[in-house]
Amino acid sequence: MTKIGKLLALSVLLYPLLPGSCRAECPPAEEILEYLAGIDLRLASRTTRFSIEPPKQLYAKAAARPGKAATERHRLQAAGVMVAELPVETLWMAINDEDHHADGDYLPIRYSQVIGGTSRGQSRLLFQYFRQLGVGRWWVDQMDMDGELFKRSREKLWELRWQDKMDSYDGTPPPEVSIDPRVPPIRETRGAWLLVPITESCTLIEYFISSDPGGLLSKAQLLMARSVIRDTLEGMTQLAVEHIDPSHELSEFVLPDGEPLASPALPKTAGD
Repeated sequence: MTKIGKLLALSVLLYPLLPGSCRAECPPAEEILEYLAGIDLRLASRTTRFSIEPPKQLYAKAAARPGKAATERHRLQAAGVMVAELPVETLWMAINDEDHHADGDYLPIRYSQVIGGTSRGQSRLLFQYFRQLGVGRWWVDQMDMDGELFKRSREKLWELRWQDKMDSYDGTPPPEVSIDPRVPPIRETRGAWLLVPITESCTLIEYFISSDPGGLLSKAQLLMARSVIRDTLEGMTQLAVEHIDPSHELSEFVLPDGEPLASPALPKTAGD
């Protein structure tokens, strides 16, 4: 995408969010799959770091039902794919706005805080706490954008990956976090968000995670994995629609290669 292309894409960033506007529809499923077939999706971390092939069956299911998440789980690994009728920039902002991931009931996260590095930056250390149906864990992850993938794919693949830092972390939650002492830290987790812009207002979201919760509740958490993936994908798109608004400036965010997303503030919606 050229600089002009970026500006055109940004010009429609809030179009799906404006009151009274009609959300643009994604292309038909066959066109989405044809477009994806022309991209080397094996360049993403899901394959290069975790040796997992692109989940083509999930792509087909998601393309056939935009707005609905398709999921699968194999032992300690789980994946989800969703086609969202939103610009890639809006979703990228939501995914990287981790200090707000615990706001409301969008995501199955009860606390989220960047404790190292720069919030929304290319690299940061993230503390999060999960609890659902009486089952919970907390963790600390190193979050990194893949700028090389972004450039190599000619800006077609936007990836944010993570790797836990539990071995090097001191083992205690931030002091302002109230966590039941019976909730242990997670044993191991790693994964990645991958965004693929299909059109200026349609994006494929892929979420991959390899996680070992550890402890006696591991089996229960693994059984919940697909529903958690589904809730995460659908909640993230809702967060993008309802939270990424004029209160955020595009300049607070960066592209995967570290370049500013944009400098001007988002336009205000009607009634502001």
